[in-house]
Amino acid sequence: MTMATIVALYVRSAKMLRASRQVAAAGQILQQRIEMVRDHSWTEVANAQNLAHLMETAADSEDELSTSDLAETLTVTVPDALQTAPTGSGAHLALRRKNGHVTVEESGQLATQPTLLFEGSVTWKDSTGPHERTLRTVICRSGLTRSGIVGTTLGRPGGRVTPK
Repeated sequence: MTMATIVALYVRSAKMLRASRQVAAAGQILQQRIEMVRDHSWTEVANAQNLAHLMETAADSEDELSTSDLAETLTVTVPDALQTAPTGSGAHLALRRKNGHVTVEESGQLATQPTLLFEGSVTWKDSTGPHERTLRTVICRSGLTRSGIVGTTLGRPGGRVTPK
């Protein structure tokens, strides 16, 4: 009876460790993708075709989720400067990467915009069901932004920009 309990605990802890590794790998994939975006020029990351080419490169952590129906999406929108939290406007790009193949779901060119909201998502399935991790970041032409730069109030609760 003691041996059966030990084996059951071992199996349960192995499942929990695997789930933790998958969550960490999904977070690393998202972080690596955003770093890939930051390493390229504005015209490259604000264009759907160029961004699709960039997404063809696999993230280092993909191997950890390779057997779990991994899918990655990246949506790029123009943030609404009058909102107190980052929300996107109507103009956007959307890409999906699955099985190493990138599909442009919404094409466009946003290079004339001063600030873009990047939202990445990784989904995968395991024995407990589907899982998803997301990461949102705002990037402006000169790099990572914070509230007040390039006329936005992103991240500043209750802040407003007076329309010109």
